[in-house]
Amino acid sequence: MNKKYLYTLLLTAYFATFLRFYFNNNFFISIIGSFLYGFFVARTISKSKREIILTGFCSCFTSFSGFVHFLYQFIIQGYYLKLFLYLNVIVILNLIVMYIGVQLSRKIT
Repeated sequence: MNKKYLYTLLLTAYFATFLRFYFNNNFFISIIGSFLYGFFVARTISKSKREIILTGFCSCFTSFSGFVHFLYQFIIQGYYLKLFLYLNVIVILNLIVMYIGVQLSRKIT
């Protein structure tokens, strides 16, 4: 693994983490991350660029641990109906948004 690739991956991950901290909205971040993931999965790009975008940016931006922490707060507060509804809505909505990203990427190509 060359140093330029590693530094690019680290900077991309840092930028994504900064954006996540700046927006501080799990729902918004999740939707944007799903769209970007779907968009770039459908693109024909090099393996290294794909890894940098999907692993470096999308993984750090959407951060599954942030999502789980948000759901855990519902459990602590006893909002089990909200937990159930949010979990189902966000998963279904993210799949739909990811599909839209894939379709848009294919139309652009």
